[in-house]
Amino acid sequence: MRGISRIAIIVGVVAAVLTTGLVSFAAAGEPSRPDVSALPGPFRDWGVRLARHGDDPKVLDLVFNSPLLHRRITNRVNLPAGYATDGKRWPVLYYLHGTVVPALDNPALRPVLNNDLLAKEIGPGGGAVQTDIFEFGSQADRAHFLVVSPDTDPGESICQTCAWIDGRPNGLPGAHPLTARELPMDSYLHKELYPLVEALFHARADRAGRAVAGFSMGGVAAYLQGMLHPDRYALAASVSGLLDVTDDPVLRPAWEGIGYWRDQGYGTGATNSPDWHGRNPRDLVSNLVGIDLPVLSSSGDGCLPPTSLLAPDCRRYPAATNPGAGGGERLIAYQYDKHARTLRDRGIAETRVQYPGVHGGNNHRVYAQDIVPLANTAFDRGVKTPERFNYRTVITDFSVWGYNFEVHRAHPEFLEVTSARADGRALTLHGSGVVQMLTPDNFHPDQTYHVIATSTDGTSSQRSVRANHDGRLPIRVDLGRATPLDQTTDQIPRAAPLPSERPIHLEVH
Repeated sequence: MRGISRIAIIVGVVAAVLTTGLVSFAAAGEPSRPDVSALPGPFRDWGVRLARHGDDPKVLDLVFNSPLLHRRITNRVNLPAGYATDGKRWPVLYYLHGTVVPALDNPALRPVLNNDLLAKEIGPGGGAVQTDIFEFGSQADRAHFLVVSPDTDPGESICQTCAWIDGRPNGLPGAHPLTARELPMDSYLHKELYPLVEALFHARADRAGRAVAGFSMGGVAAYLQGMLHPDRYALAASVSGLLDVTDDPVLRPAWEGIGYWRDQGYGTGATNSPDWHGRNPRDLVSNLVGIDLPVLSSSGDGCLPPTSLLAPDCRRYPAATNPGAGGGERLIAYQYDKHARTLRDRGIAETRVQYPGVHGGNNHRVYAQDIVPLANTAFDRGVKTPERFNYRTVITDFSVWGYNFEVHRAHPEFLEVTSARADGRALTLHGSGVVQMLTPDNFHPDQTYHVIATSTDGTSSQRSVRANHDGRLPIRVDLGRATPLDQTTDQIPRAAPLPSERPIHLEVH
């Protein structure tokens, strides 16, 4: 009995050791799983859940209750090979999906819509479908960063025509069946998703460690994210996105007809021209001039050129059996060619690529061959903060390069900030209304400084301003009444600045 007991004990110990070894070996191939229970506030109150998506342990679903969206939302997370919860922090690429048509977002329609790639992408669960076609997981060994894709519930996409901007209550009647609800999607990204990802994962939270990419409508959004938030990203990649949705005579009717800006509460191009121009990438190109933020622009060719018929992606999704995706990508290719020099002529570092393929048919190729190496390079080299910058926007409450601005005026209009020093010592404001601003925190707290305001007619005034406890100067500037140019019409010169009757130059001493 004693011999048997000893043998049993030895067998048990060996079995335990082997079992432990096998368990450890199996776990060795899996990335470290973040601890949701350790999240600080306010995230702990959001019902955050992290679960494996499918069979790949490096692909997760991050689900939480969004206070801004007032619903539970699913977001896909692709981890890189070697990801760990200690050591170096990892950069993050955020991917924004394209249009999902509300009337088609019905699972019962899936068998019919799957016959054309475009119909499949804009149908039920399109956010997840459009994420899948990039095949992010296939590049986990090469991509030295996380990929986070918001709004990937396979049953329903929330951001249908949102273009990833902040909406406002819509005063127009719904143009069914295409009308989607307005959503604060820009705020969702910057105030909820990004902070949560940076708190939950071992992820970087600096500009040099963050990039944005998007497809189709999300490609427009990727341009806009880079231009509206040039101080937040190291790279912006637009896949089959439009640079101009306001002035292009071919594509504007489609943009207006589907209702992108209207659904977000910004009316029509005729009635709300300043709002439209203020959310049109081509009108915001100047925000990237002189900024260390490279851009990728890509397009397919619709698989219509004879030389493309035998290309792998055209054999996979032929234009003849994917007429919607083929025709749609031809329109994007038209604008891609039209704006071949728009960014480069302004000195912006733009990489341009075009592969054979229908709409979405070559996204995996763009990601593998172009986005991955560009993002790796951008994250490795870091970014430079500009000594001076220019910035224009119609948004009335915004932050950029350490400044905060609140603009109070009767009607929408561009505010132009030109020759602004990153240290907060000087800038020029063009526009109308009253501007309340906070400078960057480069001043001594509670110390008094002299602010000199000079108009174009040479008149100047001086006032004393005390820095707050954060070392920022609160400055109020009255730019006067609106410009003589009627900014409620479509007569706004697209590329020209919109100066007020008396631009104000500020210097701090």
